[in-house]
Amino acid sequence: MRLPQALRRPADAVEGMRWLYALTAVISLLLCLPAPLSAATPVTVTLTVSGSATLIGSWLLGYFRRESPLLLGVVDAIGLTAFTLACPTPAVAFSFAFSGLWFRALYGSVGRAVVLCVFYAAGLTAALLLWDVVPGDRPTPDPMPIVGTFPCMVLVVIVGRVLATHLFLRAEAADRDAAIMRFGTAMLEFAERDEILRLAGNACNEIAAATRGLRLIAVFRDPGGRLTTRTAGPFRRGLAELPAGVLTPAGGGMSVTDPAHLDAAAGQRCAWQAIVLPDHPDGAWMVLGAPKRVPTEAVMAVTSLSTQVTLALRNSDVRQALTRQARTDALTGLANRAAFTETVQQALHAATGPVALLFVDLDGFKAVNDRLGHQAGDDLLRRVADRLGTLGGVCGRIGGDEFAILLTGVGEDAVDRIAGVVVAALSEPIPVAGSVAQVGASVGVAVAGPGDTIDADQLLHRGDVAMYEAKAAGKNQVRRYGTVPAIA
Repeated sequence: MRLPQALRRPADAVEGMRWLYALTAVISLLLCLPAPLSAATPVTVTLTVSGSATLIGSWLLGYFRRESPLLLGVVDAIGLTAFTLACPTPAVAFSFAFSGLWFRALYGSVGRAVVLCVFYAAGLTAALLLWDVVPGDRPTPDPMPIVGTFPCMVLVVIVGRVLATHLFLRAEAADRDAAIMRFGTAMLEFAERDEILRLAGNACNEIAAATRGLRLIAVFRDPGGRLTTRTAGPFRRGLAELPAGVLTPAGGGMSVTDPAHLDAAAGQRCAWQAIVLPDHPDGAWMVLGAPKRVPTEAVMAVTSLSTQVTLALRNSDVRQALTRQARTDALTGLANRAAFTETVQQALHAATGPVALLFVDLDGFKAVNDRLGHQAGDDLLRRVADRLGTLGGVCGRIGGDEFAILLTGVGEDAVDRIAGVVVAALSEPIPVAGSVAQVGASVGVAVAGPGDTIDADQLLHRGDVAMYEAKAAGKNQVRRYGTVPAIA
């Protein structure tokens, strides 16, 4: 039979150790039950049942709430007193008292663990003082051996707490390292800035969750000078932006000079530390806060994460720039042939209406290039691209002095009108290199309807064929390959 999920040992190392210590305390107490029940009387049975139920209930409550408030220490002392009074000798209680203290020491601080020792010692002392009140033929115990163990009890609990603290710190460090590693691994797959920033936010949440009491505030200065924020960790209230006086420049970095605003948002007084985030033109910082002090390990983790984020954003910018270069004609800034062909293919695939392509070839470009030089020719091509880019649709440079315009969802009249505008626009004189160039344009029109089985290369080929028909007809003409379906 499988145990309920709540009673199974957690996979997490820290929670697994707490589960083990809680189980040890409970089993130690149950193993001590035969001693008070061996010579049971109504009073001792009542004390045994009530004391053991109180202790076990208090331990389990602390385990499931993942905390050890001092009130539960008082409850433990009462239960310990009741159970000890039912035993034939108070020494029986030591069999489970140390286990209970070790379990309690896993929560809170060293100081709180010492206070819990005082409560347990008080419970045992109360049992000694009330020993003769419980009826029965039992010898009066010598208090000195019991009282003499109290300093050892405190020492053992302090050592246990210190060892537990080291384990918790290692577990926190492992969780922070895992968060940073997951972010780094994800960066091998994602290259978009928005996705990088989303994953960085998730990593900040994981780092804050892995470090007790840690608060993280990402602060960004917008072009208007406002300090907007994003937070991670336990905040009492939201923190959409910071007043200007909270952070001030200090030694090339940034210092938190007015922590009261941050403390109010955090819900308690904290130590605060700011880290400068690189590569933000207007300025950006990560502000870390924690009670008493900001852990050095957390600062190192956030610094490491910010470095990875910076590198990932740089790589993203480089990739996007390379992608744009690979899809853009370097001379005119228009889509190159590959990018334009891909756009045409997507339009054909998603078409619910006609898709028209205007294939444009300049007339007289070679003469201008020969007369004014290649630099003037390049300038002419850029100016032609500017004119075509204002006529609507998607414009691309196919190669040399050939351009193409993609029109979707337009009717026959609109296609003819735009083709005529192209011829008229490129027939106007174009100033280049301190002179004036006069060219023309031959335009071939090719159209595909929603039901046509045609790909982008075929549509471009039809436009090319129609363009050469326009040149053969005397240049500065428009010729059509096929007909344009009517718009419903």
